[in-house]
Amino acid sequence: MEYNEQWAEKYTSSDYLELSIRPLGFVEGDIPIVLAKQASARLTLTKYLPFAYKDTKIKLVYSSNEHGRSLKTFYKHCAKIKHTITLMEVLQTGGTIGMFATETWHNSRKVYGDGECVLFRLSPDPVCYSWSHQILASDFSLDESSVGSLLSNEEALLCEFMVSKDNFLSMGSNSDGTSGLRLNEDLSKGTSAKARGFNNEPLAGNEYPEFDIGLVETYQLIREIDGKPIHRDEEIWNNMFD
Repeated sequence: MEYNEQWAEKYTSSDYLELSIRPLGFVEGDIPIVLAKQASARLTLTKYLPFAYKDTKIKLVYSSNEHGRSLKTFYKHCAKIKHTITLMEVLQTGGTIGMFATETWHNSRKVYGDGECVLFRLSPDPVCYSWSHQILASDFSLDESSVGSLLSNEEALLCEFMVSKDNFLSMGSNSDGTSGLRLNEDLSKGTSAKARGFNNEPLAGNEYPEFDIGLVETYQLIREIDGKPIHRDEEIWNNMFD
């Protein structure tokens, strides 16, 4: 019993898990990866992904430099692909910010996605903002007559994970119309503000709530063990032990 307790303490500790994390692998393709080329960047991405996706590798499916800079093209190359990482270059700072999406990006009138979506800054000063189902009373004032409607509105905003129209796409929403991260229709301009659920700081920095976008890259997650794409949550472990 004592040995088992020692083993559990060692191999479930945060220090051990930190040491066991490896950079995401990547699939060599005709178009070279740029924004996640460095192993240090892919190690940071591993830390930011939900646990079930840490042992995966990335495959480039969209590059604004190669495929064209428009949402229509972006949606085309992301069609039928779930679990994607999108990185973008902030021209004002030279930094890289991004988001992890759990559903297929597509032109839609509906809000979609789930609580595993993530917003982050990869460089400089890497930081990750995971979603939390928590309504912060400090974000708004309440009086008894409006408690019900305010909480209902807040609940709706909390669940606006992914929004994708023909003229913009975004992750995270606010009552004033701002988003945790929002890109315009030609992927040249972006905005970032603190969003309900993510409680993030502006990803490009407080000085740049609006910013210009350089290169945009989107990666599909591939299973490390057999190289198969991850399309649905249940596929992560399917056939791995057959």
